[in-house]
This record gives sequence, structure tokens and C-alpha cells, in this order.
Amino acid sequence: MKTITHTNPNGKIVLVNVGENVTIGEDSYIGENVTIGPYSTIGEHATIGEDSYIGENVTIGEHATIGENVTIGSYSNIGEHANIGRNVNIGRSSYIGSYSNIGSYSNIGNNATVGEHATIDRDTTIGEYVTIGEYVTIGEHATIGEHANIGRNATVGEHATIDRDTTIGPDA
Repeated sequence: MKTITHTNPNGKIVLVNVGENVTIGEDSYIGENVTIGPYSTIGEHATIGEDSYIGENVTIGEHATIGENVTIGSYSNIGEHANIGRNVNIGRSSYIGSYSNIGSYSNIGNNATVGEHATIDRDTTIGEYVTIGEYVTIGEHATIGEHANIGRNATVGEHATIDRDTTIGPDA
């Protein structure tokens, strides 16, 4: 890990801790005190908020926005135009689809998949090995147990609890 200087598109120079073979796309904004693990790729026009940690071999798509104090586990993939709120934890080997929104203070477990255009509201917990389909909406403070499968276009209300190994929705 080495510390480099990065000039944001607004001309501000910040220090970023990066591993070997990291690629940062053109016109990307990287906040202060960010760590990017080896072999990770940050797409063009992406934003990484202050105090965030990006694990090794992570891909963040073009125009994605990662809030402050976010942790993204190694081998995860964040799609283009995805929006990750602040204080979010995304586990190892997880996938967040393009144009999806993850609310602040949420936790996404290891090996979880969130489809494109999904919305997960704030303070939500998604367990390990969960699959959430495209265009799914999950309300705030919901808990989705391990191995659950939420099908395309499904809506899960706020404060709901979905037990592990549950399948919901027409396309699940």
C-alpha cells in the first residue's frame, strides 16, 4: 500500500492510500483518507467519499457514487450509476447492480446480489447469499435473512423481516 496524491476534478489535492495496479478513471472524485485495495478499478466520473475503504479486486462503475465512511469488501462489483449512501458496509464478493440505490447505514452481507434499478432504503440489513432482483424496493429498517431470494419488481415494506431461505416475488 502506498500513499499517492490525487487531484479531484475541482482541483483539490488529497492523499489516497492505494494498492498495486489500481486504476482510477478520468474525472473521478476521491475524498480524503480513502484506501483502495490492490487490483481495484474506479470508473470514470465516479465519486468515493471521505474515509471509505475499498477492498482488493473491487470494480466500481462509471458515474457511481460511494458515500462517506463506506466499506466495500474485496471482489465486489458496484455497477455504473449506482448510489451507495454513507456509513454502508458491503460484504465480500457482493454485486450491486447499475442504477441501484443503497440507503445510508445499511449492511449488505457477503456474496449478496442486488439487481439493477433496485432501491434499498436506509438502516436495512441484507444477509449473506441473498439475491435481490431488478426493480425491487426494500423499505427502511428491513431485515432480509441469509439465502433469501426477492424476485423482480417485489416490494418489501419498512421494518419487515424476511426469514432466511425465503423466496418472494413472481420472478424469484
